[in-house]
Parts: sequence; structure tokens; C-alpha cells
Amino acid sequence: MNAEPRYTLAMRVLHWLVFLAALIAVAAIEILDVFPKGSLARAALFEIHQSAGLSVFALMLLRLLARLVTPIPSPVPGPNLLRRIGGLTHGILYLLMFAMPVLGVLAVAWGAEPIRAFGMTLPSFLAEHDKLAHLAGEIHESGATLVYIFVGLHATAALWHAFVMKDGVLRRMW
Repeated sequence: MNAEPRYTLAMRVLHWLVFLAALIAVAAIEILDVFPKGSLARAALFEIHQSAGLSVFALMLLRLLARLVTPIPSPVPGPNLLRRIGGLTHGILYLLMFAMPVLGVLAVAWGAEPIRAFGMTLPSFLAEHDKLAHLAGEIHESGATLVYIFVGLHATAALWHAFVMKDGVLRRMW
């Protein structure tokens, strides 16, 4: 019998679903530039990006709710500074996973473009505003760099815990 503390099944599933949706959003937007502007393939990839981004937002809402109502494992013993850095990194990841879809939607909506997701065109809810569209788009693109950095730090820390510290932290999310 394994007595090692783990996150609840809901938290583990939501963690990996957010990862998968974010990975799909990133892959779609990175591949998009291979295709010429105005092509059906490019439009389809942008719709996949938007669908995955909205999925990240919805899954993060569920994850936040699950986080608030379910117990979490006790922290592993270790330096307080490392626990604080880990908590800060998680907080930034949560913020980014909420902010990125919101900024993407704002950039598209203010740019007077339709939001197409899951095979539907969502109604526009904002008036066109070129400057705000540009600003939201720039912040969204800069945020992508931050996502890469903090997901990389998160994954590196998980692997460090698994292979160097061997303290079971990574197994908590499996």
C-alpha cells in the first residue's frame, strides 16, 4: 500500500488537462505561420488556438474551484525559501493561465475579429478599438514568453524533485 500523499484525482486530472490544452494552443499558434495569411489551414489553426485557449480558461476555473474545496498534501520537508519560490511560481502560473485567454479574447474582440471556437462564432461583446486591440495582443504575446519560462521552471523543478531530491513531489501529481 502506498501511503504517499497525493493530490485528489480531480486536481491531478485538471492539472494534466490544462497542460494538454495549453500545449495545443501553443502548437497551433506556432504552426500557424507556416501557412499563408487567408488560407483555410491558417484559419483552422487559429480556431484551434482560440478553442484551446478558452479551454485553458474553463479548466483553470474548475481547477481553482477544486483547489479551494479539496485538501492538498502537506509540503515536503525542505528549505523554507524553496517552498516560497515554489508557491510564487505556482501563483504566477495560475495568473498566466487565466490572463492569457482573457488577453487573447480582448485582442480579438477589440480588433473587430470574430472569436471562433469549437466550430462556433461567438458574439462580439466589445466595440472595435485598434489601440486596445494592439496593446492586448502585445501583452498576450509577451505573456507567452512568460508562460514558456514559468512552465519550464515548473517542469525543471518537478524533474529535480524526482531525480535529485527523490522526495516524491512529482508522484503527487500522477
